[in-house]
Amino acid sequence: MSVPPPVTDESSAATEAEPHHHRAWSGDEALSRSYDAARFGVLACLLFMAGGLYWTAAIGLLTISALTAYPVMVSIGVAFTLMIFGATFWTPRSRTAVVRPLWSAAESDNTSTYDPVTGLPLNRLFLSLLNQALIRGQKHGRQVAVLIIELDYFTPATETPADLNSHLMYRIEAARVKSALRTTDTVARVAERTFAVLVDQVIDGDDLLLLARKMQGAIALPITLDHHEVFLTSRIGLALSKPDDLDPNVLLEAAERALDMARHDASGMSGLEKVLVDPQTVSTSTIAA
Repeated sequence: MSVPPPVTDESSAATEAEPHHHRAWSGDEALSRSYDAARFGVLACLLFMAGGLYWTAAIGLLTISALTAYPVMVSIGVAFTLMIFGATFWTPRSRTAVVRPLWSAAESDNTSTYDPVTGLPLNRLFLSLLNQALIRGQKHGRQVAVLIIELDYFTPATETPADLNSHLMYRIEAARVKSALRTTDTVARVAERTFAVLVDQVIDGDDLLLLARKMQGAIALPITLDHHEVFLTSRIGLALSKPDDLDPNVLLEAAERALDMARHDASGMSGLEKVLVDPQTVSTSTIAA
């Protein structure tokens, strides 16, 4: 297992450009932006109808016939509104895109090996370790697993939004995930709220699912930040290598597909023919493979 350097003040200074605090975020940011677009469209249609009425009055055409024609303008505005709502809510949104850029981003970063916030390996080192594990697995007839953990959202116990120390929160969650692993396993931070776990020398699929449950339970424990109690949930995509797998990208893509399934299935799913839901965690915490 790769040993990360200690998190120092110097390494923390490398992320000065990053905001140290942010407000509570939702796991469905794309939907929130869709609502914003829809509201903008409705406002534009209302302005269109009001402008039409003002124009007819300004040029002296506000007659009985003009007032009779005004419902037609209203109908046109309503039609445009429905079109905007339809385009907003029926346009497919690929949730897998949240993960895929993580691995391509590693190719453009030639210097960073460890995350300065959590001290965990970053994308490039994780890919290298995964490639080595697959080679060893084929040589000794063992399987390798990848778990992609996405922190879904956190909810402060108070109703008043508060600026929270996000760096400290991610360090705590990284330590919790790491504590659930064996010394031969590796956890990396591949995005702001996404971790990837490499499980070497997988013995049994049931043990792998129990490990995922253990990590979810650890993540779901409350955190006290700035006098606020914060709760996180997680979704985990799990993929198990085949005997002839040597391409790390194949295993990563399988884990990404599993994560996408977990996002859409609150009951939990697994390619190992298991349904795994921890009753002590929030219902949106799911595992899929």
